[in-house]
Amino acid sequence: MLCAAGAHSSTPDPVAACRAQHAEQPPAHIACLERELRARSDAPREEAVAQPSLGAEQIRSSRPEESIERVMVEIENVTYGFDGFGQFRLTDGQIWKASESTPREQRLESGKRYTARIQRGKMGGYRMYIEGVRRMIKVRRVE
Repeated sequence: MLCAAGAHSSTPDPVAACRAQHAEQPPAHIACLERELRARSDAPREEAVAQPSLGAEQIRSSRPEESIERVMVEIENVTYGFDGFGQFRLTDGQIWKASESTPREQRLESGKRYTARIQRGKMGGYRMYIEGVRRMIKVRRVE
């Protein structure tokens, strides 16, 4: 309840002040209360400092205008391990790794540059679509 909370603080209770000023005029009392609520919501709030957490880069932003859904990239080099998992080094220094093994006959040429699009999957994770390649590669960012 607002009245009880305001009674314990050192600042005057805005609800009581509005009631005292406009006791006989309900429309003016409501307008006073609305002004006080607006003033409280417009006041700057101290925001908590965000601590980095494991997997934070995979959490979508709560503000869609900041969310990047896809990006065009250039692959500088591709290498494959004995297990068939591809590793993709981009021209900007990022390293992405395939999350599924690639059969030998479907592997990209090492040392050749490729243009690709990386985009978020519908259920999380990322997909890489390489120009000239018919299949999509599920990837995760390593560096």
